Amino acid sequence: MDRQMRYLEPGEQGRARKLWSHAFPEDSEAFKDYYFKEKAEKSRILVKEEKGEIFAMLHRNPYRIRLRDREQVLDYIVGVATEAGRRHQGHMTDLLRQALLDARREGQAFCFLMPAAEAIYTPFGFRFVYDQPFPEMDGEAALKISRNPASEEKNFSELSEFMEHWLAERYQVYAVRDEAYARGLMDELASEDGVLERIYSENGRLAGLRAFWGLEEKEQRFLYLNGKTREKKSPRPTIMARIADLRSFLSLARLRQGTASEKMEAVLWIEDPFLKDNSGLWIWKLDKTGASAERAAGGFGGEPFVCDISQMAQWLLGYREWSELMPGRAVPKWMEQVERLKGIYLDEVV
Repeated sequence: MDRQMRYLEPGEQGRARKLWSHAFPEDSEAFKDYYFKEKAEKSRILVKEEKGEIFAMLHRNPYRIRLRDREQVLDYIVGVATEAGRRHQGHMTDLLRQALLDARREGQAFCFLMPAAEAIYTPFGFRFVYDQPFPEMDGEAALKISRNPASEEKNFSELSEFMEHWLAERYQVYAVRDEAYARGLMDELASEDGVLERIYSENGRLAGLRAFWGLEEKEQRFLYLNGKTREKKSPRPTIMARIADLRSFLSLARLRQGTASEKMEAVLWIEDPFLKDNSGLWIWKLDKTGASAERAAGGFGGEPFVCDISQMAQWLLGYREWSELMPGRAVPKWMEQVERLKGIYLDEVV
């Protein structure tokens, strides 16, 4: 049988559009034009094909992600799809396992995605780490709003600088906003007839950015405002993440400033049934500048702290406390000395 799993070569990405159209009929032709022109060519598209026809796929879209005081290119997994007649045959499992193995070999701390349904991805170790807020301006009287079609936006430097500064003041984990990001964002909005609003304060300074998109009914795509906002409705769990390379992920931590100890060493037993290379005994070394992790070779003292890969992801990314993840179970005192990442903002759509 002429069946194989492989990454599409440069120039082949357009071959995935047929399956995309079948799997995601809600996407407009304009949006697909944007995606396969601007996004797909930068993506690594893992496919299963038979006799030259793609019947299952997964897109690994690379994003520069700020991780406190460093950056890393991480996969935003999108376009996971299988032909209707071939579903429930393990194809998605094969694609996810290969994509995560490759991300691990590349040293990616984690991968993330926006699930169609939470239950699809929990068996693979993905868990929610980001709740999408729904902010709206609380009082517009003192603000001046300039509105124009996203397709007419040209000042990408101003946009990227404002977004990057706004996010850096509030979050430690987010997609880096450079000019290329701003240009792509405007193209993305334009594909769905989007509009961009610049919000100015009384003294004429740029105080915020707000965007809407939608071919039939407009919805707010984002609001970044140096001013008072309120929640239109409760935040909704939106982005799930999954540790790819545990060694890289654990290096994101550090000791809290103000702790008596200048350095600390802990023993972890991590369970990862999907990526076996992450499983096992690890020595985690932390100081006030960072951390490192290596497999334990014996000769350690004390009982290891036992958790699974998804619990470690939600805790170290600051989304859940151990009291929520392990109700009724005591956690070691040294955990209180670990400075986790503070604040995730992953509002990417594609």
